[in-house]
Amino acid sequence: MSYKIIATILTETDDATEGLDAAIALADRMNAHLDIYVVTISHTETNNYLMGAEALMIAEQTRDAMDQRDKLVTWVNTRMRGEVLRWVLQPATVQGPALSAYLARKLRFSDLVVLPRPYQDNPEAAHLVEACLFNAERPVLMIPKGCKAPEAGGHVLMGWNDGAEALAAARAALPLLQQAEVADICIIDPPNHAAERSDPGGAMAQYLMRHGTKSEVAVLAKTEPHVSDILLRRAKEVGAKMIVSGAYGHSRLREAVFGGATRNLLEQADLPILMSR
Repeated sequence: MSYKIIATILTETDDATEGLDAAIALADRMNAHLDIYVVTISHTETNNYLMGAEALMIAEQTRDAMDQRDKLVTWVNTRMRGEVLRWVLQPATVQGPALSAYLARKLRFSDLVVLPRPYQDNPEAAHLVEACLFNAERPVLMIPKGCKAPEAGGHVLMGWNDGAEALAAARAALPLLQQAEVADICIIDPPNHAAERSDPGGAMAQYLMRHGTKSEVAVLAKTEPHVSDILLRRAKEVGAKMIVSGAYGHSRLREAVFGGATRNLLEQADLPILMSR
């Protein structure tokens, strides 16, 4: 089992090319087709200018975004020179409110989207991740600065709570889990009356075994305020190369205001994270 169509999105050029580099590495390793979307965004808001000025501002912002798009296209073509994998470049300039709909239409036939980890230097990254997860309904592999695509072999840490989001992430990660040495199924403070109370994680371990992945189950107490802190500590203990986790078990608004496992992981993780929902 492998990914056949991998996508990545670029909105600006800078020194952080981890998302593109990881997408290239994975597509090459899995003999997948790589779709590179170059998307620049015009952020001009309507109804905020005097009569007549609005159209001029929109035109100017759009022209700047198109110039940035053309520079990105040139940069990507230079970067991809000599790569032997199958790839295609799809450039676009969109108005800010149309970004989610554009990505939903384009990415829905992708198996995996690879992006830089959000909440770093790219202000668009969080919007891209949410558009992929919620609008396109695609799993996203996020690469922190200084990291590469997870290599075959080694440990993969899977956050498991018997929820729909965690199961979707496990299914989405199967091509990478099958290449891992072992999947560490990490369960934090399971409820006493849960359906799996007699064998927490057992059904998931069996599922992975039938897909050719060796797994281990670790049931941990919630000894820290945030689940994300425990997952990250466990990942260091086992030397995990990647974390697999369900995304946004709570609403995005609640996560944005009060925080949550998803938001905290995305802000703190120093290794690749694959999320789905």
